[in-house]
Amino acid sequence: MIKKIFVLFSLIMLPVQAFQDCLIMSDGKLSDISIEQNDIIDVYPIFTIDNKKNTLFVRPIKEGKTKLCVLKNNKNIIMFNVEVTPDETIISKNDGFEIFTLDTPPELFEPDPPPVIPENSFELDLPPGVNSVGD
Repeated sequence: MIKKIFVLFSLIMLPVQAFQDCLIMSDGKLSDISIEQNDIIDVYPIFTIDNKKNTLFVRPIKEGKTKLCVLKNNKNIIMFNVEVTPDETIISKNDGFEIFTLDTPPELFEPDPPPVIPENSFELDLPPGVNSVGD
């Protein structure tokens, strides 16, 4: 019993990582992924339904700075500088690439309030064939 309580307490007290996952999307095929320091980030290619092979998933592991190289369209070597902080993951911009964070929405979104319908603005008729109570 004490062992179970200790394990439960240990799991609750583990530090929570607040790193920010990212997507790197390209206008061309990406291949040959190389990371300078594998202990800072992991990078996984994402294959879509149409098999374009133009998206990478970047998962931070710990804080630090590293470089990420990819081969674009089997001819251009593209290098990204990556910095991982507790609050965000910063990836340098390159032409032909879009970078999206997955943990934070791009902008504050607030839905429109529902329309206010004045009371007694309309009444529904009974459907045909339904008798009202007392008829």
